[in-house]
Amino acid sequence: MKMIGAKEMRLNRLFNPRYGRSITIAIDHGFYMGNPKGLEDPYETMRILFEEEVDATVVSYGLGKITNEFFSVRNAPARILAIDTGILSNIPGKLQDFLDFELGVTVEQSLKSGFDAVKVLLVWGLEPDIQMKEIRAISQLVSQCDSWEMPLMIEPLLIGSHIPPEQRNDPELIAHATRIALELGADLLKIAYPGSPEQFSTIVQRAHIPVLVLGGTDIGTPEKMLRTARESVSAGGKGIVFGRSVWQSGKIRELIRALKEAVYLETDEKSILGKYELVSA
Repeated sequence: MKMIGAKEMRLNRLFNPRYGRSITIAIDHGFYMGNPKGLEDPYETMRILFEEEVDATVVSYGLGKITNEFFSVRNAPARILAIDTGILSNIPGKLQDFLDFELGVTVEQSLKSGFDAVKVLLVWGLEPDIQMKEIRAISQLVSQCDSWEMPLMIEPLLIGSHIPPEQRNDPELIAHATRIALELGADLLKIAYPGSPEQFSTIVQRAHIPVLVLGGTDIGTPEKMLRTARESVSAGGKGIVFGRSVWQSGKIRELIRALKEAVYLETDEKSILGKYELVSA
């Protein structure tokens, strides 16, 4: 029998044991957004994620502390800690620009708190001093994660003010940003879907580590969400990490169930929409 290390054991916890894919729902937005619509009570949102048996969730350190009870049972979802503290505004609840970046929690703390992986943003388009500060911090985090056998998810984003809005979903830029995250030492990647299965397949084949698709505000309608999820796994992706597009929909349970069919079974989105009454969502 092949022996696996502690990092690989933790990494395996993020994926459904039957399908080898992951439905991960992120609810770590409160740190930089305050009380976003749909996530006013993150404890109750966590209850829904637990009841719907998602594979994993992304949370902040504080939210992890107040929801610990959900993870004291066998077969609970895996937990990914959003370990960085990027500041998008100096006014609570306002979103302006990416102003600064720090690592808010140590890898040792995350292990003592029972997290299965940590996640860090790699934002591009920043002022040069902040950009370099971010890269240095991620490099230090990679070293910590390797020392403690903790899986590291890196999320490259093209949202800085120096990247024009029309280029933020550019497939070539997404591929470059993904490659840099890989070179930094990611164990798995959370990236924007580049727009087609062919483009995504190329990224996945060259990564040689698990690649998951993010949601964000641009994911669009439930039909587009489900199509993105299905196409990404058909092209070799390992699942999705969706947040606002799910818990701001008003149909969080229905969307999670629909996403399971799209990701696990690659069911066509048109047949799922009516089943879960998502057409008008």
